[in-house]
This record gives sequence, structure tokens and C-alpha cells, in this order.
Amino acid sequence: MADTVNNIALFIDYENLHYGLVNQYRFKPSAAKLADLILAEVGKNGNTLIKKAYANWEKQEFKGVQASLKTSGIEPASTLSKKTPRAGKHETWKDSADAVLLLDALQTMFERPDINEFAIVTGDGAALDLIQRLRSRGKKVRLCALESALAQELTEAVEDEVISIEKLLGIEPLGVATPPLITFAPSGGDPDWQKVICNIAEAEQHYPFVGCSFLKRQPWFTQQVLTHGAALGILEIYRVPNPNTPERPTSAVRLKQDNQLVISTLVAIKSSC
Repeated sequence: MADTVNNIALFIDYENLHYGLVNQYRFKPSAAKLADLILAEVGKNGNTLIKKAYANWEKQEFKGVQASLKTSGIEPASTLSKKTPRAGKHETWKDSADAVLLLDALQTMFERPDINEFAIVTGDGAALDLIQRLRSRGKKVRLCALESALAQELTEAVEDEVISIEKLLGIEPLGVATPPLITFAPSGGDPDWQKVICNIAEAEQHYPFVGCSFLKRQPWFTQQVLTHGAALGILEIYRVPNPNTPERPTSAVRLKQDNQLVISTLVAIKSSC
């Protein structure tokens, strides 16, 4: 018996993707290159039947993007923007790409029962409700986003690994070093805490904060390390504002500087970290 065909709908919050690359990496993305890389990666799972990207295409920075996307077979969907004052200060632009994307994805869920996988390109925590609704209807959901701008709640809401935009483009995520691997005892006991402390200390040198979601995506870190380290008083889990959605704070990890193991380990490995 033939396997069930996997039909995919791809929805790209192009504004979220564009501004993330520009603001964090000072990298002006090529729409054609981004489209081709995303389509190739998403298409590995099946047939991509719906391909849409959302932005206010009237903005000067998106000049020519619509034509590039159409060449790649992606439909540009127009959204609106408006200026909103903040406490009497300068006006800022409020975009609606994420809202229009959400409505289109939900409409697709109801009108296209043949679509069984949704690929959402965004790192904005506002997509959490969409992901939960899709999964409650039995749909598979994959995320594609910048690692450095991915809301933790999105990572926790999907089962599959998040597709990294940085990896697709061949650029190194902000602050990511190449740390030594952490090894566990064969019996499943404690990890090598010296390496754990060394790696997190290194990350703290590069990041304003070290997000839990970032650590969990590293090959040298697991949920077991996080939970056990917090229980031993080696690690502290705390909440920090989410730069994308301030109303949805995210979780971060830091070393407990008053912990004797942390103190002695940092002193002992200072020359090798």
C-alpha cells in the first residue's frame, strides 16, 4: 500500500524574516535566494501546494521582492501598515503581516483537508496560537526562523526541529561558539559539570542573555542538564523580556555565581574556556 502523500502549505512572514536579518546581522537578504532555500528545505517533506509570503510590499525596502518571489512560485500577499504613537513620542510602524498570515492559515486548515503539514516562517511569539490551533486539528507544523530571534514558546509548541535560517544561509547565529561536547556517565548520571559551566560561561560572553531555547538546540545541551543544574544550584532559570513580543517574556539561563562548584570550576578552567 502506497504511503500517504504529504501535502504542505508554506506561509512566510516576510517582514519578520527581513527585519530580523537586517537588524541582527546587518544582512540585506536576497528574496530569490531566501525563497529557493526555504522551498528546497520545506519540500524535502512532501509536495508544497500552497506558497505565500506576507508583507506591505509598498515599502521601499521591498521594491522588487514581489517579482522575485513570483519567479520562485511564491504568491506575495499584501498587508497594511499604520503609524502608531508611543506615549507622545515618535511614531512607529505597526505591521499586520502576522495577523493576515494567521487568518489565511486557519482558512486553509478548514478549506483544504488535503493539506496535512503547515510550514510557518516566523520567529514571532504571536504565532503560538496558530500553531496550537493547527496541531489541535491534527496538522503537522514545522517552523522556519532565525535562531537568534525565535520565541521560546514557539520552540516548545512544535515537535520537529526548527529549520534554522542561519544554517540555510550559511551564516553563524549570533554568539554561537563551538563548545566541547558534554558527556554523561554510562549509567545516566551526572554530566561533566566543568564542561557545562565552561560552555555557558562562553555563551554569556556573547549574549545579553542565554535563552533556554537556544541551549536546547545545541548538541552539547539537553533538558536533563538544565533540570539537574537548576536543582543543584549551578544554574538559575529566569524570565527576560522577549524583543519580538514584550508581552510574552522568555526564559533564560545563567550561572549561579555564588555556587562553590561554579566558582572553583571557572577558576580551574579559566585558561581553557
